[in-house]
Parts: sequence; C-alpha cells; structure tokens
Amino acid sequence: MSDHFFSRATRASLPLLIWGAHFAFAYIVAASQCTPGALRAAGPNPWLLGGATLLSMAACVWVGALAGKRLRQGSDEFVDYVGAASAVLAVVAVAWTGIPVLLVTGCA
Repeated sequence: MSDHFFSRATRASLPLLIWGAHFAFAYIVAASQCTPGALRAAGPNPWLLGGATLLSMAACVWVGALAGKRLRQGSDEFVDYVGAASAVLAVVAVAWTGIPVLLVTGCA
C-alpha cells in the first residue's frame, strides 16, 4: 500500500466525518433530554449543543485551512481540492444542523 489510499481518503473526507459525528451527537442529546426519564422542561441544553456546534465548525475550518495551505504551496493533488471543498460543505452542514437544535425551546 505505497499509495496510502486510506490516509488520503480520510484526509479528504475528515470534515464530513466531523459533520456526521456532530449530527449524531446533537440529535442524540436532543432526543435523550426530551425522554420522560431525563426530561428538561426548557428542552435540550443549548450550551452543550452550541459548544459542540462551535467546536465542530472550528475543526472543519482547521482541516480546510490545512488543505488550503497545501494548495497554496503548489500541491496539485486532487485529495487537497476535495479536502478544501468538503471542509466548506461541512461547515455549512454543521451550521445547518446546529441552528434548528439551538432554536428548540422545549420538548413537545
């Protein structure tokens, strides 16, 4: 495996993996805090979900910045273009996932 396929594939898709982890975490927290056993009257904890959203967005921006740095240094590898594009997509996806969860004011 001299071409390092799996490490390159992970480098290109890492922002989307971060988004997937954020998506699962946000909705698991929201669902668990709205169950009868762990019901919060005010709904899901906005500080916990907001912090997870900001942390996920920062991680995606960091991975995208690394890909952009490699591109500015003259890299012409497709994996760097995909990494930068997936980072932009993942930042938008994390924000899109985080905003509705943060707007929930109670458990219906």
